[in-house]
Amino acid sequence: MKDTLFRLLKYITARRKGLLIGLMVCVVLAAITSVVSYWFLSSLVDDYITPLITMVDKTPGFQRLALALLGLTAVFLLGAIVTLIQGFAAARLSHDIMYSLRNELFSKMERLPLRYFDTHTRGEVMSVYTNDIDALRLMLSQGLPYLFSAIVTAVAMILALFSLNVPLSLLGLVLLVGVTALSMKVIMSARGHYSAQQERLGNLNSYVEEIMSGQKVVKVFHREETCKEEFQERNASLQKSAYQAVKYTGLISALNMQAGNLIFYLPFAVLCAVCVINGWGGMTIGKTIAFLSLAKTMNVPVVLASGQLYSCVTALAGAKRIFAMIDEEPEEDQGTVTLNGKRPEGRIECKHVDFSYVPGTPVLHDVTLTAEPGQKIAIVGTTGSGKTTITNLLNRFYEIEQGEILIDGISVQQYKKEELRKMIGLVMQDTHMFTGTILDNIRYGNPSLSDEDCKRAAENARASDFIERLPEGYETVLTHDADTLAEGQRQLLNIARAVASDAPVLILDEATSSVDPRTERLIQEGMDHLMEGRTSFVIAHRLSTIKNSDCILVLDHGRILESGNHEELMAKKGAYYKLYTST
Repeated sequence: MKDTLFRLLKYITARRKGLLIGLMVCVVLAAITSVVSYWFLSSLVDDYITPLITMVDKTPGFQRLALALLGLTAVFLLGAIVTLIQGFAAARLSHDIMYSLRNELFSKMERLPLRYFDTHTRGEVMSVYTNDIDALRLMLSQGLPYLFSAIVTAVAMILALFSLNVPLSLLGLVLLVGVTALSMKVIMSARGHYSAQQERLGNLNSYVEEIMSGQKVVKVFHREETCKEEFQERNASLQKSAYQAVKYTGLISALNMQAGNLIFYLPFAVLCAVCVINGWGGMTIGKTIAFLSLAKTMNVPVVLASGQLYSCVTALAGAKRIFAMIDEEPEEDQGTVTLNGKRPEGRIECKHVDFSYVPGTPVLHDVTLTAEPGQKIAIVGTTGSGKTTITNLLNRFYEIEQGEILIDGISVQQYKKEELRKMIGLVMQDTHMFTGTILDNIRYGNPSLSDEDCKRAAENARASDFIERLPEGYETVLTHDADTLAEGQRQLLNIARAVASDAPVLILDEATSSVDPRTERLIQEGMDHLMEGRTSFVIAHRLSTIKNSDCILVLDHGRILESGNHEELMAKKGAYYKLYTST
């Protein structure tokens, strides 16, 4: 927790040092004006009000008193102005830091490897952007300023008390340290609950996001009640950790509110009275009033600190998660080869490639294949045989462990990833549309594409017919992942996007598995045209769609069992023959 706080302060100082210093100056001035007003009471009573009692002509005394009250008014006014500036500075600082953090988080997220998103749910990532960021904002706008103000105010109060009476102030200092130490010990003992609260909040958000995105499945299988029960269990777990975290804060805050009366005010009232009656320590009525006023509010800094510790510790738990995401290793790119405007031929070679997602659990074993420019290579096999993994390695979504993959004789690891991925058009089984018009989604991979080029890509993908039937045509705005379109229509747009990228290599990963037979025929009609002059990898469960492939690879548990065209493999009556005849 301490390391996170220091890092956060270092982060703030590096970006908004001037604003932070200005905020601290305002806090100090506000604390000083607050304490000076109490100290001023002593002089006001002893030097201005008491002499009026014995004055025959009270006019000069009232004039002096009026001037003193004007001075006190000026102090109060300065305090109000400084406090107002402090509020604006704290708000500006918190929002500026949140702006920087969100930008840095998003920038890091765009550079993280796919492995990170395979091991972290969308709900967990979103919780960092929302809950953790918001908790940090509250701490910067309120928590830290209040804590710093509490420390400065406590120091100023102690100095003011010592200026009035040293022995009584020493006693007050001992009591204040004791109350503060007790409060800090109780609060910090609950810090584990603060971390658990943020973690469980992220888990709860992840579950809500998962159920929201799968509502159709939930309803089809009548899982509403089960989902409610699971949510209530997670919510109860969050409630338990949150309660454990705040109950200590509430207890200490309640005790501190009474400490001003029970621990400070009553004992000092008696002691001050004894001192005034006996003339000890130079105590006067004015000093007594000022001392008791300060003594009664000595616990205010502790109350402020204990009240803000909850939000601060919660925010630091969130900040730890934020910095953990920022500290994630970005996707490495040591490649240097660029295309320099040249269009690759598209010859692809895999030489003795081994790979595993989890160390010790191999997914690919000694995979070797060659795809000549313009060839259509089909990859078939049972689920989990490693078909998609080959295309993941081709795109360098993951790095191979042994062997190498070459494009036009150059290792994919030597290409700059940006250049490498420009060569490859990818159509996955899962479609994703971004908020924007249909034209915007088609040109997503090639922003400079004209409207006419986008429309030609849609025609080649056989998507133009349904697009032109829409009320707004190509200007139709898609939202919520285009959930108003049928799955097959979204897939046609997905294919049109790949066509528009004009990549020399195409990867079709189960591109037609989620569409109806009629839509599948539409897609298939355009496929031969799309693959002309392009090296294509087609992953399909429906083997009838890849009969015309130049080469078919049969994978099983990460190994290539057979390779050849349809006729050759059928004649062997091996693994491919069994797959084909069983469908």
